[in-house]
Amino acid sequence: MNILQVLSQFEVTGAETFAATLADTQIAEGHSVYIISDNFYTPTKAQVISHPIGKRDIAQRKKNIAFLKQFINSHQIDVVHAHSRAASWVCYFATRIGDVPLVSSIHGRQHLHFSSKLFSIYGEKRVAVCKSIYDHLNRDLKYPLDTLALVHNGIDLTKWELKPHRPPQREKKIVSFVGRLSGFKGDTLLIIVEQVFPKIYETYRNVEFHIIGGMNEKSKIIPAIHAINRKVGTDFIIAKGFSKDVEKIYRESDLIVGSGRVAMEALACGSPVVSIGESNFVGIISEETAKEALVTNFGDLDARRPIDVSESVRSILFALEHPDKISGAWGREFIEKNFEITAVTSQLNAVYTEAVAKKKRSTEVPVLSYYRIAFGDTDSPAIAKPTASFRNWKYCADLFGNNRAGIREGEEHLISAREFEAQLTFLKSNGFTSLNFFDLQEISAFKKRLPQKPVVLTFDPLADNFSNAAPLLQRYGFTAVFMVQTNQQSIDGLQCISFDQARKLQANGFEIGSFSHAKPKMNLVADAEKVNEIAGSKKILEEELSSAVITFTYPNGYVNEMIKGMVKDAGYVFALCMEEGRRNFWLDPLKVRRIKVFASTSKFSFWKKTSGRYLWYKYVY
Repeated sequence: MNILQVLSQFEVTGAETFAATLADTQIAEGHSVYIISDNFYTPTKAQVISHPIGKRDIAQRKKNIAFLKQFINSHQIDVVHAHSRAASWVCYFATRIGDVPLVSSIHGRQHLHFSSKLFSIYGEKRVAVCKSIYDHLNRDLKYPLDTLALVHNGIDLTKWELKPHRPPQREKKIVSFVGRLSGFKGDTLLIIVEQVFPKIYETYRNVEFHIIGGMNEKSKIIPAIHAINRKVGTDFIIAKGFSKDVEKIYRESDLIVGSGRVAMEALACGSPVVSIGESNFVGIISEETAKEALVTNFGDLDARRPIDVSESVRSILFALEHPDKISGAWGREFIEKNFEITAVTSQLNAVYTEAVAKKKRSTEVPVLSYYRIAFGDTDSPAIAKPTASFRNWKYCADLFGNNRAGIREGEEHLISAREFEAQLTFLKSNGFTSLNFFDLQEISAFKKRLPQKPVVLTFDPLADNFSNAAPLLQRYGFTAVFMVQTNQQSIDGLQCISFDQARKLQANGFEIGSFSHAKPKMNLVADAEKVNEIAGSKKILEEELSSAVITFTYPNGYVNEMIKGMVKDAGYVFALCMEEGRRNFWLDPLKVRRIKVFASTSKFSFWKKTSGRYLWYKYVY
């Protein structure tokens, strides 16, 4: 896939570092990635194009929009990912025509003016980098939850090896503040320099404070450092400037004071961290403060409030006096669990897929459910050749559902082979692409493009479906998903698909899913039996088929959060319901809503069921 990331960078920030790390991970997965930005300082394997995205005068914005439109078309871009408000603004207008969606990562709190609430320029999906931003976008800017996603900025842990934290032996301990010295972060540092570090030095003289970061001539930091040092009578705060080897700083300092990406990197190395960010004080990053660190991006992105000077002093003193009380291994595990870049990239791939589906108006993927395809009294086993005409519709239900001379009781779910063939003819002639759940897994991972008119055909585990549906599907060039019940017992007195038949279906390109082991009423059985129905059936099928099984059908359609959790723990990727599930297919793959095809399904009804709007129709009407 072709991905375009757009930024408005004038200096190195966490957003730039994340964009570079994300781009390199996407390239490693086989994507082509381009980055357009005013400046871009972080090394990356992506192709970087310099362009004045951050210039906000109207004339330049018009030029930027035209430039981006041309770039998107000429490079066949599949998704645009913006990382700042200025970038989102021009990307929004560059992507309004066509199928290319805009995804915006929102790395900071937004101004609450009227136009922000009235009109969003952030595109199909807005990615909050922490829970505080997510809540801010929903609560303060009134962005609907289905437009939001929560994905933390990730880091490449292969570049930050966990090692025992053993700073060199020296006369004084070193506390290093690492971070950008401009903007709100610079305001926080000024408080630390003027109020926090001097109070610590009053009681703990055996320490030196280093300031690591690019120095701006207009910054108030340098004069403040000189003034405090003169007042104390010694240079105990030292401005070290920008460092190209920040890892060495993390490993050789006794303590790191930082927030955002700095905190992530230092913790990944096993170094102790006290987070004092742009918005708030968090403290020593430990199990006690982990939740607040996650919610606020280590103190950078919550609603701003005064820095707690006394608590800042107390935390730094404790870390200096009791280094053995801070676990480097726990810090590494915390970062691995929440910020590892390949996991973050997978989450963003799912966001990209949903954004593409939204732009194509394909958030509702029709998943059709067939109980039984059988030859009726007037059917012939001969399989007709594919046709682009509607002649086979004479075998299907009319506008009012009158498809045969009387549907006997118990035959409501029985579809004749001719009727089924008529439906396949409709799908073929109207340009539908059949998918199975392995295809959807690839699409969800942003490894395969979503077709314009997708459809999924699923079949209950009856042997008639093997005999009657599979040949027609092959003739018409459709894939499908056949469910198998692993106890192999009959259903409603009808023979089930055998393991041998399942292997033949798989060999012919069809997916095999689990219909559970014995199809019990899951709300009436013990937890151990639930596990057997879910995980046990998967194990049996995978042994019989010698391949992965990723799709489960909830027995009798019954599902609750506990059962869904068991399905996830068993390793399924998709799970199918009947009357439950989101209209947006991409929001909950373990609660996919199937659309039942009945004997009385009329031509008009079948059109609705495959329209990609059927669940919306049901909701409205």
